Amino acid sequence: MIGYTLYKYTHPSRAETVVWALQELGLDYETKELNAYKFEQRSPEFLAINPFGKVPTMTHDGKHFTESLAIIEYLNDLHPDRPLTPSHNDDNYAEKNYKLRQVISFGMIELESYVWILTKIKVLDNYENWPEGTAEKCITNIQNALPIATSWLDSQEYIAGDRFSLADIYYHHLFNWLKMLGVSLPEQAKAYVKRLSARENFPKK
Repeated sequence: MIGYTLYKYTHPSRAETVVWALQELGLDYETKELNAYKFEQRSPEFLAINPFGKVPTMTHDGKHFTESLAIIEYLNDLHPDRPLTPSHNDDNYAEKNYKLRQVISFGMIELESYVWILTKIKVLDNYENWPEGTAEKCITNIQNALPIATSWLDSQEYIAGDRFSLADIYYHHLFNWLKMLGVSLPEQAKAYVKRLSARENFPKK
């Protein structure tokens, strides 16, 4: 029996991170694709599920869930082993959990905030009319933050510690997003993305 229904766009989006988490956790799911160019995300049927008209949106047990990182954490908490976050049985659990949250918070504030503005300017035809020079400032801020993010990979295989976590799912998406926007990635980040893409449960197109 399929217990999870994930609404996603026909083109790549944050929903791909939820697909990956579902596969890492071994959960049965189905996807329903919405064509954003036909404004299917604004249909009355979908707005009844998510009034914000955005993906990813997931339904489970008759309830609706939104926001990709929150969905991934929810799915992980349902798993008896919670494999995508540090285990409470780990030595130095509090420190490991802090590191996971720190890494994700850094990505959201110092990278993704600028990536999203850059996307609005370069991909969505600057529909909010950002001032001239905003894109260049975003790229500068991103380039200043990237060395810090990649430094976490200097002595470990995964970005938040010694094992694969939801932070890796997030950063794989974030680094690919940067690449799509034409931002040059450090070689360390490129190797990291390639390594993660080779995982057995990585979503294959």
